[in-house]
Amino acid sequence: MSGCEDNDEILGDAACGKKRSATERSSTDLPPLPKKRQAHRALVWQHFIQKEDNFSFCNYRYCGQEIGCDTKKSGTSAMKNHINQCKLFQTFEASGGQQGLGTDSSGVVTAVKYDAGLFRRSVNKMIVLNELLFSFVESEGFRRLCHNVLPMYTVHCRKTATEDIFGMFMKEEASLKHLFCSEQKRVSLTTEIWTAPTTSYSYMVFTSHWIDRNWDMQKRITSFKPVTDHKGETIAEHLSQCLVDWGIEKVFTVTVDNAKGNDKALRLFTEACRELGPNALIKDGTLLHMRCCAHVLNLIVRDGLAEVKESVMAIRNAVKYVRSSGTQLQSFQLRVLTGKVSRGSLSLDCDEVHRLVKFPKLFFGSTLAFSASKSVTSTSCYNEIVIIERNLIALSNIKDDLLRIQATEMRTKFEKYWDGLINMNPLVIIASVFDTRNKMQFASICFDKIYGKDCVESAHLRTSIRTLMKQLYEEYVVKIGPPSQGDSAGNMSENADV
Repeated sequence: MSGCEDNDEILGDAACGKKRSATERSSTDLPPLPKKRQAHRALVWQHFIQKEDNFSFCNYRYCGQEIGCDTKKSGTSAMKNHINQCKLFQTFEASGGQQGLGTDSSGVVTAVKYDAGLFRRSVNKMIVLNELLFSFVESEGFRRLCHNVLPMYTVHCRKTATEDIFGMFMKEEASLKHLFCSEQKRVSLTTEIWTAPTTSYSYMVFTSHWIDRNWDMQKRITSFKPVTDHKGETIAEHLSQCLVDWGIEKVFTVTVDNAKGNDKALRLFTEACRELGPNALIKDGTLLHMRCCAHVLNLIVRDGLAEVKESVMAIRNAVKYVRSSGTQLQSFQLRVLTGKVSRGSLSLDCDEVHRLVKFPKLFFGSTLAFSASKSVTSTSCYNEIVIIERNLIALSNIKDDLLRIQATEMRTKFEKYWDGLINMNPLVIIASVFDTRNKMQFASICFDKIYGKDCVESAHLRTSIRTLMKQLYEEYVVKIGPPSQGDSAGNMSENADV
């Protein structure tokens, strides 16, 4: 008996070396791999895009006309004939290939001017504005977009994008340096120390603010450098170097947070600015130090709610647990509906936090006002500070012991930074006076509401602000020159509302 007869029925023919037919193959065999589509070699395909859902048709790049392209039926004759007949393609050819398709106000398709350099610069600006990676220009989606919309455009690589963007930076840097050196703008600086979450390296960021010729506020990041420590000497050195690098000779204020090293840093920086000349600072630097209002408000709220921190964390952990999965959320909702909720310390935490919810509500609007980035906030800062102080005074006199104690602690912290008589930079109040909707009358009303009408503190603040405004005016007259119109500084009344 042969060896083929000993094999089973399925493998019999294979063991004998015979080829099985398609019907004899096992159902477990893998299906044949699909044929790989070959690239089109005809030059006519440069002007057409084959449809992905039906390979028998394609669209003309210039007018969008659908043409049959089945090579077994029609070949490329129909495609060639359409190229010879399309008027939009003839217009494109007549312009030397530097036009594309567009639509006018009436929706009619017309040929428009195509600028490869403009498109390339626009792509680079998009990378900067949207904080994209340089490799974005090499992504499949972007290349497909350019291939379909602008087939005549050759997408540049990431190295070219890097070189272009660096060139843009150098050009903008030179332009900004020329602006600072030629126009001698008086600049206000804001500082911030940023720590990278992945490397834990610290970087110091300086943002310069100034008013241009059109009286529009401008701001630019003028320094972003690594720092080894947060000492006052290091911060002062970087501040001074920033002025040297950009040719800035006049500084108005420097806004910093309440870190310990910033007080010493600004003392050293003030001494360095005095060496630049008499015009470098205003009032010899006595008004230079400006505290960040948003940071101060954060300190007030955080320290005031420190005693209920554990209760807040317990509630947050409970919320995370409930939202961790759909099953947990459904179980919690069922317990709420049936009333079968376990009683524990969490209910006490909720009661305690619920009583203190008033504080975040009071500070939420002020936080948004302080943190606004697309509008000038200096004129509204004092209004928000007054609102916070009046609310803290009211909460300090209520019957609820918990709220009264917390409000008293917050008010103590508040006066440490924003006591109008001692610790507050008077420019915060003067900025609100310069608002034509407020003027000095608004500041006087605020003084009376906080300290009491006809109170010594209120009268002292009113006199101090008027005196300081007159001194600032006289100093600017000396540095810039007398005004061509209007009253002079000597004609200002001590008691008149500005």
